[in-house]
Amino acid sequence: MKNYLFIFFALVLLASCNKNSLDITPSNELSDATVWNTPATATLFFNDIYNHLNAGPFGSNSYHLPSEISNDPLECYTDNATYGPEPGNESYLLFDTDSYGPANDLFNPQWTNMYADIRKCNLAIEKVTASNFPDATKKGMIAQARFLRAYFYKQLIDLYGGVPLITTVLDNTTQGDAIFYPRSSYADCVTFIQTECAAAAVDLPQKVTGTSVGYATWGAAMALKGEEELYAGKWSDAATTNQAIMTSGLYSLFPDYTGLFYANNDDNQEVLFDIQFAANIAAGPNASTKNIQQYWGVPGVAKGQGWGGNDPTQNLVDQYEYLDGKTAAGGSALYDPTHPYSHLDKRFYSSIIYDGSTWRGGIVYTRLGIANNANQINVVNVQGNAGRTGYFVKKYMDSTLASSAPTKLDGTNYIVWRYAEVLLNYAEAKNELSGPDQTIYNAINLVRTRAGLPNMPTGQTQVSMRAFVQHERRIELAFEGKYFYDIMRWKTAQAIFSQPIYGMEVTTSAGKLVYTKIQVRKINFDATKNYLQPIPQKVLDENSKLTQNPNY
Repeated sequence: MKNYLFIFFALVLLASCNKNSLDITPSNELSDATVWNTPATATLFFNDIYNHLNAGPFGSNSYHLPSEISNDPLECYTDNATYGPEPGNESYLLFDTDSYGPANDLFNPQWTNMYADIRKCNLAIEKVTASNFPDATKKGMIAQARFLRAYFYKQLIDLYGGVPLITTVLDNTTQGDAIFYPRSSYADCVTFIQTECAAAAVDLPQKVTGTSVGYATWGAAMALKGEEELYAGKWSDAATTNQAIMTSGLYSLFPDYTGLFYANNDDNQEVLFDIQFAANIAAGPNASTKNIQQYWGVPGVAKGQGWGGNDPTQNLVDQYEYLDGKTAAGGSALYDPTHPYSHLDKRFYSSIIYDGSTWRGGIVYTRLGIANNANQINVVNVQGNAGRTGYFVKKYMDSTLASSAPTKLDGTNYIVWRYAEVLLNYAEAKNELSGPDQTIYNAINLVRTRAGLPNMPTGQTQVSMRAFVQHERRIELAFEGKYFYDIMRWKTAQAIFSQPIYGMEVTTSAGKLVYTKIQVRKINFDATKNYLQPIPQKVLDENSKLTQNPNY
């Protein structure tokens, strides 16, 4: 299953077959009847669905799946990171200026892509149900399809709110305008995802091995359910679901936060569900398609040449605690303004490359004043390969690689849900439900202990615990595509984006390094509409039963 994202099966498209073609099935294709004739051939259809998995919305200028490791990931739609100097990114052209809307939406392909995938799931459920497969095989396949369908619906409702819930195979040639549905309410969509995941979990395996690695398990269905319950503010449900994962005994934290994101540790005990990659395979429809090593990579270090296209901000760096459990702004005794990167949370060194970092056998200098330095902070935002903040992303970038040719992947899977997030999901839901208790402290402290930090201070109120959980989520899940959804559901984006976004300019004076924050970005955000995305105008034009989100 490792390479399903890059294996494309030549399936005959069921809704668009050519009735005038000869009644001969080429040896490299499968007819409709053949696909559903045996479980083995039906599995190929499921592989095709898995091939379309995405970890987040896909902008038109993003080049490959999953979008969270693209050249314009969701982190660039927050104050955690900023886009590099590559032209054409929606985060720069549309999001920062608040100039997006139905005619020029941020994630243009998302609506169409998700409904195409939902249709495949509906078709799989219909065909498997009608097949002569053994009952156990039927149950397993239908559970996979229901999980995947819920996953694709989650991709929609987290952006748009309520969307049309379609659970049958539609065909405009026989149904006409009956294929057009109105939007269901957001609450109904959340309930649908809960129901689908609960049903799928019953018939999904607890563990998978061999060629089945990468397919959904009980834990994947429960993680999807628990995350959506959290996003919807269904605190009791979210606490219960995430606690069930915690008490299952199936998962635990991987001891090394850095290695957690390396290919040689794929599918470890912390991973509930990930998107599979195979090493050394071109990442798109042609050989020149780029990949994470090029998108996010440091521009000028041997074996690490890249675009610097996802640059951590000083706003994020300032949130990392020192080993005494305090930030610089919080009065850490370990903070030294002349050596600001010493004695920090282990996750900082796992996630961020900073001035003076060792990276793949070289030293990265982002400071000004070094001749011919491709890694120098790009303070004037000139086009080309360079970073804009004085930092580069290290997370998901395997420092142990012997080589990183521009058109090759390192084989690291993209983790969608992992156990640390389950712990933090539980902590947030339980606190919102009934306030702090020891189970919340225990969950958070497991995450902090791995990071080398002391246990969180006791005596928290519900309000202070809320802030603590939000802080911990931001650090633990940085660059994993979660923070965008967090600030949207917390309704904190307006306050966050009212502040400038900074980088760190490093200069030398009298032989000593001087660290100066400089503004690199400002985001305009309209709280009357931007907490939801606009439904694309072309979709509205096709379906008169749809209504637009407010104020677009």
